[in-house]
Amino acid sequence: MSEEFDLLKMESSKILAFTPGNHRDAFFIQEMLRFHSIAGTIEHSFQNVKTSVDERILTHILMRSLLENFFRILYIFDSSTLSHTKFDVCVNGFKIEYAKLHRDPILPHKSQLEPADPSWPSLEKPMDLNSMLATVMNSYGVRLNYIYFVYRVSSFDTHGNSLEAFFDASFRKKPCNFPVLDIEKVTQIIADEYLRIWNNGNLPP
Repeated sequence: MSEEFDLLKMESSKILAFTPGNHRDAFFIQEMLRFHSIAGTIEHSFQNVKTSVDERILTHILMRSLLENFFRILYIFDSSTLSHTKFDVCVNGFKIEYAKLHRDPILPHKSQLEPADPSWPSLEKPMDLNSMLATVMNSYGVRLNYIYFVYRVSSFDTHGNSLEAFFDASFRKKPCNFPVLDIEKVTQIIADEYLRIWNNGNLPP
């Protein structure tokens, strides 16, 4: 795995001991720990991603589970003066999606769930993930919307679209080419940005 991920692992005890002072920081800490756990699972469990279709699909699914909140965190912490406001925008996105789930008439055991506030469906929607990425830069001043393709490729696998039967039926040839994500590179990008946020003064050391 990447050097950046190894550096993040070295910080894990401090991250676990950190007590967030607000919901924004709690979100970042929880997601950083989730990334540490899932990326660590990929590192130790999948050694043949480039040659095994099954491993490729599984690692793409796991990586897909990390990307949405990674994009949100980049958006939230891109501006120190607006980060709490941006977090509130992301919370609105959660409220809208939760209200949509709670309204579903076939949802079982609804009475056991937290009720959605009636005002939530009318909240202003946050921008889509691609638009979020287009507004932010990494610590080197580089726009990050170029990594949206990672989300698109991993989503394609997550939804079961890249099974061999679909390719065979569509292209009438074997084998068919499909992108294999450089998991180590993606992990390096995520770990590098999380370390930057962790160490740059947005959060106490």
